[in-house]
Amino acid sequence: MELTSFIERYSRQIMLKEVGVKGQVKLFKSRVAVIGCGATGTALAEFLARAGVGFIRVVDRDIIELSNLHRTHLFRELDVLENLPKAYACAKRLHEINSSINVEYVVDSVSADNIEKLIDDVDLVIDGSDNIETRLLINEACIILNKPWIMMGVERWYGMTKFIDVSKGACYQCLVGRRYRGRENVCEVLGVSNAIVSLVTSIASTLALKYLLELPVEEDLFIVDALDLTIRKIKLNRNPECSACVKKEFVFLNKKESGRIRYACGSNMIEVLPEKILKIDFSRLRETDILKHIKVFDNKVAYIKVGDVDMMLLDNGKALIKNIKDFSKAEELYNNILKELNKLSAIHYL
Repeated sequence: MELTSFIERYSRQIMLKEVGVKGQVKLFKSRVAVIGCGATGTALAEFLARAGVGFIRVVDRDIIELSNLHRTHLFRELDVLENLPKAYACAKRLHEINSSINVEYVVDSVSADNIEKLIDDVDLVIDGSDNIETRLLINEACIILNKPWIMMGVERWYGMTKFIDVSKGACYQCLVGRRYRGRENVCEVLGVSNAIVSLVTSIASTLALKYLLELPVEEDLFIVDALDLTIRKIKLNRNPECSACVKKEFVFLNKKESGRIRYACGSNMIEVLPEKILKIDFSRLRETDILKHIKVFDNKVAYIKVGDVDMMLLDNGKALIKNIKDFSKAEELYNNILKELNKLSAIHYL
């Protein structure tokens, strides 16, 4: 971007004494990873894109559903009809908002196998997930890599957020303790107001920008009540017996899944891995008796619908299968898809 355009675009932000031209350049050189492209993740990603953060990586394994639209700013009805992957749609919108920044999307589940690779090259990690297990995994990876991150969570009319830097204070494990209540996506179980999403992400984006601008950042836990319109700040001290930041017992990071078929972390989605290392050339796909409903995105990932079952098939052969609970049925479906791809000479074994 030319200097004059750069100054004009961010002029109202540059006017702030805490930002200025130097601060704006800092933002443009900053790198952020957003884990989860739901309501909180996409909202914060939009804040950062509009603020001029130069690199944003968005990660999500799911497709957009109609029930997402009431609280997720970046998604549209057409995205639902087109069965767009959340990460793909989020990246596309962010690039439309700010074409001068670099936006990278990853359609995949976050696990102990890939979390460190996803966040190793960024300055700040944003939690846009919907379950405690993923947050605990992010927490452990950030401790190992010495990365700061911002936790967010919403349910009903309530939400919370916290900037976490384990070199200075308490980690997420200190907050939830050893005994936490693992459960499904709280938005599906309890419901959620779209107002609380905006309130929590506004606070979280402020924390993110202050950190990237090298300003002092509050490390309190912010608890927001949208119904009573109150915000509380709670000081958290490091737990001297914390299994993660003190004892360095990385339970979730060391929980490497075995086997080709497994449940994705924090969901009822099934992952199926290929038996051999392979690469899929989606450009060779065409409609067949089995591949009746298929859409390909950037030759990186394909959405396949078989009856009531939704599948995201990655170019490395990994499949994320939704609306199916039986491992044997998931494997049968996966094998049938691969047989069809073989007939089209779309699979190359490495």
